[in-house]
Amino acid sequence: MLVHRSYKHRLRLTPEQEVLCRRFAGCARLVYNSGLEQRSLGYALTGQGMSYMRQTYFLKEVKADPAFAFLREAPAHVLQQALRDLDRAYQNFFAGRSRYPKPRRRGEHDGFRFPDPDPKQIGVHDPARIGQVRLPKLGWVSLRNCWPRLGERLFEGECKNVSVVREADDWYASFACEVEMADPSTPERGALGLDAGVSNSYATSGGERHHLPVLTDSEWAKIGRLQSCVNRRQKGSRNREKALRRLARYRHRASRRKHDELHKLTTRLAKGHALLFAEDLRVKNMTASAKGTVQEPGVNVAQKAGLNRAILDQCWGEGRRQLSYKCLWYGSGFHIVNACRSSQECSNCGHVAAESRESQAVFRCVACGFERHADVNAACNIRERGLAEHRAAQAEAEASAAPAASAGGMPVPEGRKTRRACEGRASSKTPETPGPSRKRREQGTGQPVPQARAIVTPLGA
Repeated sequence: MLVHRSYKHRLRLTPEQEVLCRRFAGCARLVYNSGLEQRSLGYALTGQGMSYMRQTYFLKEVKADPAFAFLREAPAHVLQQALRDLDRAYQNFFAGRSRYPKPRRRGEHDGFRFPDPDPKQIGVHDPARIGQVRLPKLGWVSLRNCWPRLGERLFEGECKNVSVVREADDWYASFACEVEMADPSTPERGALGLDAGVSNSYATSGGERHHLPVLTDSEWAKIGRLQSCVNRRQKGSRNREKALRRLARYRHRASRRKHDELHKLTTRLAKGHALLFAEDLRVKNMTASAKGTVQEPGVNVAQKAGLNRAILDQCWGEGRRQLSYKCLWYGSGFHIVNACRSSQECSNCGHVAAESRESQAVFRCVACGFERHADVNAACNIRERGLAEHRAAQAEAEASAAPAASAGGMPVPEGRKTRRACEGRASSKTPETPGPSRKRREQGTGQPVPQARAIVTPLGA
């Protein structure tokens, strides 16, 4: 089984290499923003779009201009990949997967990519350069191996490209690879339902409740103090730059802590259960603002904003994305289930009533008196719904495979007859204008008319 994986390592740049990385990232950002403006103005004036190849042709002219001679300092592939990213952003916009592309900003989109894994361009796994990678125009760069199980190697499989990105104060190199993995075996444990929440990040049908290390009140207070420090500094000053770096470092540390725990949780769930069922949550709709309009202002805007922040802090979308590909890696199945009124349904008798949900944590059925933690009860309902849909899908697949097996392995479309069923049968269609009868034709010609015989073509001819 061929899978795509990325191996991310922290770079240890020298001051000269860090300056070059900043320049390369700035050149890539300039090309991206200029290409975006070129496409927008071109469409506004002519009504026609612009392709990636045409913009690449203009890039050659820009690099030849003495006013933009600094673009020649960056590798050519870095600038071309910036235009490739812009073209992909437009494709995602027209396909409805994202919004219209926005300009990139310094400090938020600092990065570039080397698409050519040729050993002449990118050097890795040199016995004399352990823990180093050679990048174009940067030379040998030291890095911290963040994958101890790989030993002295930096990645597995075949490297396709290398991306260099800046996060807070650190630079990272990410190796995108194609890895050949053995076909996984199905885990022994059975199905498991997952209920996502705010108080409990994930509750399982087995009774477990998992909590992600989200920001606490004291950490939010410190972020507020750091943000206030940024606001007090003069724009463009070095002190403001230092304050921004302190704020970015603190946020980045909290983000790494949460994502590390999320990766461990999703890996443990994907490895331990044969089937996983999660609820279909529309996070975008759930976190919509409640401020309304000037004519119709919203109510409880501050409370809704706090709830939106708490929902987004749980990373429901990221957890679903990780489970979707990790279940493929480890041989388990992952399915999305409709979660309508799953928190109001009793997992014991199936009675649905809003009064059964007494509080956030207490569920007591008004029909049978069954009591259980509310999130665990919802996870059990999700599991039963997922199993019912899974059995129905299997039964439908078996039913559709039965006619195909009886027809020799090929399914027969509805409304059409097989060749064997039509074999040797006369046509039932009659002409609109009937011709003369057999007796009259014999009288007119004086010769007997041979009888028509059905031509039967054997199967396989």
